This record gives sequence, structure tokens and C-alpha cells, in this order.
Amino acid sequence: MNWSMDWSWWAEDPRQVELSNRLQAFFEAEGLDEYESLYSLGGEKLGGGQTTGLVAMNATAGLAADHPRRIAFTKALWARPIPSGRHRYYDGMLYLMALLHCSGEYKAWLP
Repeated sequence: MNWSMDWSWWAEDPRQVELSNRLQAFFEAEGLDEYESLYSLGGEKLGGGQTTGLVAMNATAGLAADHPRRIAFTKALWARPIPSGRHRYYDGMLYLMALLHCSGEYKAWLP
């Protein structure tokens, strides 16, 4: 989320575009509805299910991505229900921040 927001506001480091494209390409290859929340450094699935927080952060990566797949990640965020239950606080905060970022309503109040 941090590098994607940095790119969307300042667009100074082209590595941020590459990082977002690579991140989304990995999760797209895993399947937009099938990717998990835990992986080894080598890319092996370790389980964990698909969390709202990860869906939210993958959508936010689209702010810096320049591949058309970014739209599918944003649609996945909008389709996600509001988090509830045991993990609602952490997932809910990432969900809220992603909605603000992806809708263009996250603002910087600069001097």
C-alpha cells in the first residue's frame, strides 16, 4: 500500500510500478478467487485462506500498476463484504484504507 500510494501522489520511483505489476501478476497466477494469505519466500502456498486485508492491499497495489489486470483487483475489493468476526479490526482497517485509496478520497493535507 505504501509504495502504491507514494506512486499515485508523486510518481518519482518507477520501481514502484514494477513492484505492483509483479505483486499482482503473482496473485493473478494463483487465481483471483483462490490465492491464500500465507506463502513461503519461494512462492509455495502455506494456507491461511484469503483475507480481506490482503485483497484490499492487492487492490491498492493497482494505484501504481500499469497492467490491465489492476482493474480485476479493484473489482475484487469492491465485491468484498465488510469484515466481521474475529479478524474484523485488522482486516477492516486495511479494507477502509483501501476503499479510501482506490476511490481517490485519501487526501494529503499539505501546508
